[in-house]
Amino acid sequence: MDHDTLVGATRSSSLEQPRRDEAREQEPDAVAAARIAGVRVRRIPGYHDHRGALYPFLDLADPFWDEPVVHGYLFTIRAGRIKGWGMHRRQADRYVVAAGDARVVLYDDREGSPDRGRFCQLFFTSATPGLVYIPRGVWHAAQNFGRSLVRIFNLPTARFDPADPDKYRIDPRSGEIPFDWTLPDG
Repeated sequence: MDHDTLVGATRSSSLEQPRRDEAREQEPDAVAAARIAGVRVRRIPGYHDHRGALYPFLDLADPFWDEPVVHGYLFTIRAGRIKGWGMHRRQADRYVVAAGDARVVLYDDREGSPDRGRFCQLFFTSATPGLVYIPRGVWHAAQNFGRSLVRIFNLPTARFDPADPDKYRIDPRSGEIPFDWTLPDG
């Protein structure tokens, strides 16, 4: 029996045809971002040498930054922790996921959105930093699935106003947003 016949004989006729992995035929971030209208994702290319690395993330000529940069801050997430859910009605968030192993999850609950009820999951590591544009009205949370501190810069499209904060919160474990924070294998 030749090799092709033997390999074919070992495949059970009851098995379904293997599913195509669409995320591998297109850029995985583009596939994920397309699940929710207005979401933009871009990886930050790095320049590396024996001294370290340089990651340019802000170019005001880039359409990612088409709205003014008016405010910025850094937040961190400890290993095993989740920050979120949060949402803003008047501002978009622009994350620069700079360091650590982070899963950023977006949930569209916007009234009238054709994507209402959809999730978008994005994974970042220190070796694969990136930018995420989170549209107004989209719930978002970030999870540290690594062992070191996650560092995310946010450059939102509106300045923070302590007299009228544009911030809404939901506990990530409350079940109000039906997301399972377990990290699947496979």
